[in-house]
Amino acid sequence: MRFTLSYLLIVVAALSSCGEKEKAYKTYEGEIFGTYYRIQVADLEKNLQPQFDSVFNLINIAANSYVQDSEISTFNQTGKLLNPSLTFRDMMDSTVKYHQMSEGYFEPTLYPLLKSWGFSFEQREEMDSVKVAGLAGLIGFEQMIISSDSGYFAAKPGVMLDITGLGEGYAIDKLVEVLEMNQITDYMVEIGGEMKAKGKNSRQTTWTIGIEDPSKAEMGITSTMLTKVELDNRSISSSGNYRKFYIDEAGNRRAHILDPKTGFPVSHSMVSVSVLAPSATQADALATAFMAMGPEKAKILAESLPGVEAMFVIGGKEKLEMEFTSGFPK
Repeated sequence: MRFTLSYLLIVVAALSSCGEKEKAYKTYEGEIFGTYYRIQVADLEKNLQPQFDSVFNLINIAANSYVQDSEISTFNQTGKLLNPSLTFRDMMDSTVKYHQMSEGYFEPTLYPLLKSWGFSFEQREEMDSVKVAGLAGLIGFEQMIISSDSGYFAAKPGVMLDITGLGEGYAIDKLVEVLEMNQITDYMVEIGGEMKAKGKNSRQTTWTIGIEDPSKAEMGITSTMLTKVELDNRSISSSGNYRKFYIDEAGNRRAHILDPKTGFPVSHSMVSVSVLAPSATQADALATAFMAMGPEKAKILAESLPGVEAMFVIGGKEKLEMEFTSGFPK
């Protein structure tokens, strides 16, 4: 389960001097997937809203579990999905890719365990090794999901899919395809704090994102930026929430994240991560996986992937600390 850090990432358009002449940009915005979207483009003539709405509709029909007759709801209710849409297959292909890339830490069959623990671990007092073991047999994407030319099938009753761990990133990439097909080269696309940008902003400078300093923010010092990141044909996604956590028996701050390898809450102290990547789908999926992995494994994987960088927020007993991959801007 991913929690977007919308307060952590700040578009830094206001840093330019007031004397600079701005170019008029068109903004499309609204609500989608239980959050907001905002698309800024350097094209005032075309009305792209119908094409954007088509992207949202295709993804909602394919993968929104809150839509009762969506394809993923059909799978979760019946254990099978026959004749899936191209969108569903495409999202599942991405799911396979990042499940394998992350060595199973991006795990889309975790829902039965998440539901039992409670999404904020409010039911953790009721969980024990017997209950976890009883549900563990439903977890494991490669073993529990059977793919064929006719569709997708659950290997046993009770297996459920949740691919929202890359859903917003996937949507951003599809919106970007619309812009590129319309030959628009200056834009920023944002859904719930996840972003991809290319070209120049309205002040004719590279799109720049400010990342809030978590250690200052927890002391009540707001709007203090740790670093600024330029987004020119790359994406950023954040997972976790350094302002929402629970305290374990040893007094350490822990994120509300399950380890798909054990079925229990993660034992590491990382409470959030921000990932830079060439595509929004990759940034989204890796941010989800990194939160399950912990900073040591995540840093090794990130360093091995071209164009991927990450910032890790570690929650100690006294204060938050940050760790970075070698190429993360700071």
